[in-house]
Amino acid sequence: MSDEAEANVQEAAAEFMRTVPVQDVIVSMVQTVFDVGYRRTGLVGGGGERDLAQTALAIETVRALLPVLERVLEPASMTTLRSALSELQLAYADAAKEPAAGEQAAAGQPESAGGDPPADAPEGPAQPESRIAPERPRIWTPGGDV
Repeated sequence: MSDEAEANVQEAAAEFMRTVPVQDVIVSMVQTVFDVGYRRTGLVGGGGERDLAQTALAIETVRALLPVLERVLEPASMTTLRSALSELQLAYADAAKEPAAGEQAAAGQPESAGGDPPADAPEGPAQPESRIAPERPRIWTPGGDV
């Protein structure tokens, strides 16, 4: 590239940076975060790029930006953004159910001869922590239980 062409490119970039609204940059960044997050589920583009920690980070990033985006985007755009976030969260959940490519090969190995699990195997599938609050105990009050 000639020096004159390079100077023109740098000047155009500088002009863009002077005039671009910050909300446009944020929206562009969020679109990129969504794209990378989907790819890291391993469900898009033939797999191979699976990294659920990166997908979780993408979800957390978009969720953190929601209050800022609500101030600068139209309600219809926010609805679209929330829908895309929900889809990414569902893709994460689907990807978390499926074993990774390396785990699939191990899953195809036969069980031990007696059908018993190995001694160091966990007792059962790990149960996710419930986000539903346990039932609260009743409190005695003069007018009756609450």
